[in-house]
Amino acid sequence: MKGMGKTGFASASWLRMYVSVMALSAMLLLSACGGDATPQSSASQYPSGIGNDIYKQLKYDARVEDYEESGNTLVVNVNDSWTSSPPGIRARSLGQWYSLWQASHGTGSKIVVKHEGNEIDSWNAEKGYQPSSDEKKNSSEG
Repeated sequence: MKGMGKTGFASASWLRMYVSVMALSAMLLLSACGGDATPQSSASQYPSGIGNDIYKQLKYDARVEDYEESGNTLVVNVNDSWTSSPPGIRARSLGQWYSLWQASHGTGSKIVVKHEGNEIDSWNAEKGYQPSSDEKKNSSEG
């Protein structure tokens, strides 16, 4: 009987340890796979205080050299960093600028992006993002 009791206690101790390890593993797995409680934003992230101000965004963006307003049109002069950016990133930035510009200038507004005096990208209410003609050729060939 004494041997049987020790075996029973040993297996109960082993079982208790096994269940504890499994419970701890399950909790760690659930917490690791739970994901983030805050959703990711698809818009560009600007520092606090400039997210809703197009002029501050343009001054903050290192790709922008300067800008000028002409009625409902905003002309943004950019440097080489803009032209080397992928079209999707350019479209996202331009779309965000346009949403802020349109809010204060109406539906007939337009944003034109120029590099070395040549128009390379634009955004308006009718057509949305319009890449340069070179971008259109490259995307249709690839």
